[in-house]
Parts: sequence; C-alpha cells; structure tokens
Amino acid sequence: MRIAAKITGLVLVVYLVAFVLCFDVFSSPVRSNKHGWLGPLIRGDTHSVDIGKTYDYESDDLFYYRLFWPLCRVWILVNGV
Repeated sequence: MRIAAKITGLVLVVYLVAFVLCFDVFSSPVRSNKHGWLGPLIRGDTHSVDIGKTYDYESDDLFYYRLFWPLCRVWILVNGV
C-alpha cells in the first residue's frame, strides 16, 4: 500500500511539473471561439494571438490542452476566468 501511494504521489508531481514546463502559468488566459476558455498560454506557441488581456487560439490542435485538462480547469478557476 505504501509503495502504491508513493508511486501515485510521484506521478502527480511529475504531471504538475510537466504542466508548469509546458505552459506559461503567469500568462493571460487563452480562449478559442470554438472551444471556449482553454487555459494558460503554451510556451513558444505560435497559434495564439494577443488580443488584449487574453489570447485567441487560432488552431484546432488541442493536444496539450486536452492532456492537461484537469490542471487547465483549475488554472482557469484560480484566475477567475
């Protein structure tokens, strides 16, 4: 039981670190006309256009936003979007 808890904790920490490395967590929120609010800006993203206090996502490739969906939802709630 202890080993399973340690492995689960390690997986969660790795998932959180991967989220922080993949996204700019201090950025403005990103939204898509088709999918609504997505989350923070992906680092090095060329598909997001700054439209003021938010970014507009102009691509249908939502791989990272789907992969990190739970953390993106938490980020959106914390940022009051």
